[in-house]
Amino acid sequence: MKHLVLALVTLASLAACDGPAEKDGKDRDKAAAAANGLPYEGNGPNEKLGEAQDRATSAATRARDAEAAELKQQATNIRKEADDRADKFDAQAKAIRNDADTRADAIDARAKAVRQ
Repeated sequence: MKHLVLALVTLASLAACDGPAEKDGKDRDKAAAAANGLPYEGNGPNEKLGEAQDRATSAATRARDAEAAELKQQATNIRKEADDRADKFDAQAKAIRNDADTRADAIDARAKAVRQ
């Protein structure tokens, strides 16, 4: 859920401002308009192309972030599974030791009885 909120906030912030490629495209469009003696009226072809590039870059970044988060979750799951298995082995080892102590105590008692 946190990732979704972060993605939405990022997307909203990108929609609110021009990205670097869009700004570069806008500058190229302004320069081309000035070179031709025309006023720049906004939304030139280079600006639109830059905006599309910014969206593609943003989408690729979000995809990489999502993939990294998924891999991190897989690693967390592997560690948790290993911890759970180790806890079960610890419980089994404790039960084996307790059983061995019980049997050894019985043999110690027999040995004590033999000495008397």
